[in-house]
Amino acid sequence: MKSNRQAGQAFVSVALSLVVLTGIVGLAIDMGYLRYTKRRMQTAADGAAIAAASELNGGDYNAAALNDSKANGFENGKDSVTVTAFPPAAPSPFAGTPNYIEVQVQQDAPTFFMRIFGVDHATLSATAVARLGSSKGCVYSLGPVGGINVNATVNAPNCGVVDNALLTIGGGCLNAASIGVVLPLLGGCATPAPVGGIDPSADPLAYLIQPGVGVCTFPIQTVINDPNAGHTRTLNPGVYCGGIRIDPTNRERVVFAPGLYILSQGGLQVPVNNPTNLTGDGVTFYVTGAGSIQILGTGNVTLTAPADSPIAGIPGGILFFQDRTNGLNATIENGTLLLTGALYFPSAPLTLGGNGNAPYLILVSQSIQFNGDLAIGTDYSSITGGSPIKSAVLVQ
Repeated sequence: MKSNRQAGQAFVSVALSLVVLTGIVGLAIDMGYLRYTKRRMQTAADGAAIAAASELNGGDYNAAALNDSKANGFENGKDSVTVTAFPPAAPSPFAGTPNYIEVQVQQDAPTFFMRIFGVDHATLSATAVARLGSSKGCVYSLGPVGGINVNATVNAPNCGVVDNALLTIGGGCLNAASIGVVLPLLGGCATPAPVGGIDPSADPLAYLIQPGVGVCTFPIQTVINDPNAGHTRTLNPGVYCGGIRIDPTNRERVVFAPGLYILSQGGLQVPVNNPTNLTGDGVTFYVTGAGSIQILGTGNVTLTAPADSPIAGIPGGILFFQDRTNGLNATIENGTLLLTGALYFPSAPLTLGGNGNAPYLILVSQSIQFNGDLAIGTDYSSITGGSPIKSAVLVQ
């Protein structure tokens, strides 16, 4: 039989062992909880960085970061949480690089069992970096009705297509990198198979600022009506009150000098069967008032958007921009078309014929009808800053 002294020693040993075991179990629980919190915090930082980067085109990136982090359970200023968004600084490899944003989420997370040893909290932090870059999306039909109607072959192998309504494929085929549709597909011949039931897309160019009309550079409608096919008319940027109209009898070539053309109350009109050739390199046409783009002639139309912004609020890559309050149809077909740039008709239907092998083409309108074979390129290397349609991606 053990002596009382031996029994007492055993009791002390067991008690000490229980304390140590309890400490180990408590430490394991606390460490598990902190690791779990850290994972949730990293998720919040990742989401906040993507949300913040999405606003780098002029939105409030800080508010976007705070709101997204809050949605993921980490609210700035609550429960010892701090959320900060800022352009990356040295020694970050992304320091000084445009279109990058860094988000840090930090919290003094509480402990439980470790408080026995005087540790009542642990500081955790998570960091993420996102970049705003060119989106793969380049065809958007924004309206809840109408959608995309394909009556020709449309080849857009590196382009994402989004249809907020019904995709109808008649006598043609649609080939793209991806096809997302809110409503079902009518017809066949679509590659890859469209993904139906997606959430409607917002306007990817909603950040563009509509320029003010200002004083008329040309106070009455500019009419081109020279019947001499050997002549060339050069037009200069400015405010064309009454728009620009090609007379049915015109045969002279029209060249648009680089810059911004504001077409107020009239748009740009080329009549059916007119052979006028239109050329413009580095041009943007902004249509406002009671006017639209109607290019219906049989001539060659070669128009290229600027590589850089012609005016504050309109980046490079924008060829046509119709006022968001203007719902008049835009029709660009017939002739030989080589259009390089974004065709932006956010409140109006667009009918488009065939287009030559342009480096890139972006279509954003209420609905789109394709009436001619079309190749849609996605080479944005000529545009400063890449495609005007952006998407945020996580880089760290």
